[in-house]
Amino acid sequence: MKKYRTQSDWLALIEEFEQSGLTQAKFCAERGLNAKYFSLRRTKLKARPEPSGFSRAVLAEPKPSGEVTVHYGSVMVKLPGGDARTIAQLVKALAV
Repeated sequence: MKKYRTQSDWLALIEEFEQSGLTQAKFCAERGLNAKYFSLRRTKLKARPEPSGFSRAVLAEPKPSGEVTVHYGSVMVKLPGGDARTIAQLVKALAV
């Protein structure tokens, strides 16, 4: 009866092989594995990048707009976009 192996089973076998110091033929013979199939699985699985559990974040360029909206608690202030002087004046006034 054939044994079904999951991807994680194959990855564990491949890791075991790489740590064993044995030739692929000897490793497969000791475990009753078909060496050609083992080689095929190893090649395919090693070609895949390992999932890291993280997602790639891509920052989009901000789209130019006519205003900047600042939210603080329940207060919302809309200012002319790109006007750093106006924003600096507002922050200075609020800091008092």
